[in-house]
Amino acid sequence: MRNVEPAPLTPAPSNFARLGQFCYRRWRWVLALWLGLLILSLTLLPRLDQALTGTGTFYEAGAAYQAEQRLQQELNVTPDDLSLVFEASQGQVEDYQTAIDRMIGDTRDLTAVNAVTTVAEQPNYRSETGQVAYSIINLAVDGSDAFATIDQIQQILTDNQTDNLNTYLVGQPVVDQEAQRISREDLSRSELLTLPLTLIALLFVFGSAIAATMPIAMALMTVSVTLGLLWLVTLAMDISIFALSITTMLGLGVGIDFCLLIVSRFREELGSSSVEQAVVRTVDTAGRAVFYSGLTTCIGLVSLLLFPIVLLRSLGVAASLVVFMSVAAALTLVPALLSVVGTRINQWQVVRPAPERGGMWSAIAQTIMRHSVAAVAFVLVMIGVLTSPFFNAQFGLGDADILPSHVPARQGVEVIREAFGDGETAPILLAVSTMADDSILTAEHLETLYDFVEELEADPRVATVSSVVNLNPEFDLATYQQLYQTPNAIPDPVLQEAVDRLSTDSTTLIAVISQTNGNDPQSRDLVRDLRDRPLNDLQLQVGGQTALTLDTMQIVYQRFPWVLVSVLIVTFVSLCLLFNSVVLPFQAFFLNLMSIAASFGALVFVFQDGNFQNLLGFTPLGYLDVLLPVVLFCVLFGLSMDYEVFLLTRIKEAYDSTGNNRHSIVEGLERTGRIITSAALLMIIVTGSFAFTSIIFVKALGLGIALAVLIDSTLVRAILVPASMNLMGRWNWWAPKFLRLDRVNIKTN
Repeated sequence: MRNVEPAPLTPAPSNFARLGQFCYRRWRWVLALWLGLLILSLTLLPRLDQALTGTGTFYEAGAAYQAEQRLQQELNVTPDDLSLVFEASQGQVEDYQTAIDRMIGDTRDLTAVNAVTTVAEQPNYRSETGQVAYSIINLAVDGSDAFATIDQIQQILTDNQTDNLNTYLVGQPVVDQEAQRISREDLSRSELLTLPLTLIALLFVFGSAIAATMPIAMALMTVSVTLGLLWLVTLAMDISIFALSITTMLGLGVGIDFCLLIVSRFREELGSSSVEQAVVRTVDTAGRAVFYSGLTTCIGLVSLLLFPIVLLRSLGVAASLVVFMSVAAALTLVPALLSVVGTRINQWQVVRPAPERGGMWSAIAQTIMRHSVAAVAFVLVMIGVLTSPFFNAQFGLGDADILPSHVPARQGVEVIREAFGDGETAPILLAVSTMADDSILTAEHLETLYDFVEELEADPRVATVSSVVNLNPEFDLATYQQLYQTPNAIPDPVLQEAVDRLSTDSTTLIAVISQTNGNDPQSRDLVRDLRDRPLNDLQLQVGGQTALTLDTMQIVYQRFPWVLVSVLIVTFVSLCLLFNSVVLPFQAFFLNLMSIAASFGALVFVFQDGNFQNLLGFTPLGYLDVLLPVVLFCVLFGLSMDYEVFLLTRIKEAYDSTGNNRHSIVEGLERTGRIITSAALLMIIVTGSFAFTSIIFVKALGLGIALAVLIDSTLVRAILVPASMNLMGRWNWWAPKFLRLDRVNIKTN
């Protein structure tokens, strides 16, 4: 019998190739599924605005939150109290008392208003000059439920508008409502600016109108679907109003980038393959890169869920959801559309596109590798200069300061600060409670409270103190002890009302106004000292904005190292599986951290120090929002890794074919240089447009992402990656045997 030589085995198609084949052959099913998701989301989308909560910037499980919970339960004192501010531009506020009384009376009549405390009950609500006064409105509702009541009060102020009397409604619910309104307006303006610019850029990238519109259409699809699905998430957890901005920003940026990569690879494969082969090959190569890029991005974003802060969790859920939907669309929707469009992808030529491959990127790679040491040194110096301002960063949390300066809710806060002092808008709330069954107003407890309040009034950091033991400066301790023997039968009705407002049988409120604002180190030191202050046999709990800020910063500092470690470990494993190397993931981490640190430094230079404030249209706060670096790290770690994965995937393809490190670097940079630069430009256009929005947190987030992408796509990806990989040589591809999924011939440079 004649020996028959066995035929060579054909490698089994990968899962990505199978997915591409499925999308080609079942494109109707795929398009129908996405159309169904879009219709479902569009029906849910109108409900989203009402389901969103406030800004959610504070940690709501710390000591300050517990103090405020006690005050709310015992005394009905809530952080959602509103302030109605009256400012006389001529004369004094008493000159307009009739109009003021009418506004306060109409406000008291509202169903959702529990009580209104005025200057009559609290004389220190009037400034020394008499030009400014305010009243406190206690609401029966909180969060977004207060928005309707806010609108009613605003209408009362409008209906009773009086010449030379300015009125402002301020408070956290008002800030939340204004932030939501302004965010919606900003999103509309950003989309009107971004989409035309992006389309023009895509026309220059592809030349074809069909190819250029596909990334925009896919990005709009994923954003719409995500926003609809986000409403379902609100049924299970609170979602901050800033989730709208991050969803749109990342959805457009990442969606366009992913589709750009898929369409570019399809056009490249179409030159030598049938439509089916081009679709399958595209999903198997570019689709694989998109999958791992999306995976690394989602890893960073999901880590935001480790922070027990509504804003961070909301951004983590919304951003990871929109990235997941962008990956899903890039791997299914786009291949299905390409299967339908086929060779018509290059039709409707509008401009003549640049060639997919040219000598420029090859020349850049060759030049960089000839001067690798100098290139690395140059980039490190540049990164160091850009990062240096971050070492002087001061952190805080915004309140009304996040709003533009022309918004009445912020103007009212500025009026109070100017008339009463910086600390008036952020009182330190002390909940003092008995630890036994006796009354807080016993003679012994009153002596403790009296000495404590005298100590506070003597503290140079304190402006004023309000309590049951300093209501009348002419009363001494003995008078208060005698007066409160029967606290429900005090002869003076004004004094009786004040005692009822400031105390119950077991708890009393001491309101401390600091000389400085809540983000000032002096106010923070005062809160820390109060928390450490023993109060005999009474329990002292410290609440208020400054205390909430300290709790929030503490939990951020505690959790961030765990987030950093978890992100690095999970990303390292995924990149090891992609590249069969342990060196390249470490290199990618280092390069990513460099671009992120540089963007952090730039943000301090701009938003803390106030540079370019006129160009960007903001008022510097003197600090950086403590939540901003956390969000930026988790977002940028994934986005920066995108370009690394896109580039290194092509370098690995070339290395697997040749085993030559130097040649594979040149080949990878030449193959991806133009398309990655285009993707980075589009990302910068999308995110950079948010630098011109009105909310300072969103403004800083958009600018930070745009700067990091710019640094990553120029200094890091174009210079540092080829230079460092050239210096590492074949060690780029080293991995222990147990980590290697395949074996390649390793050749020398």
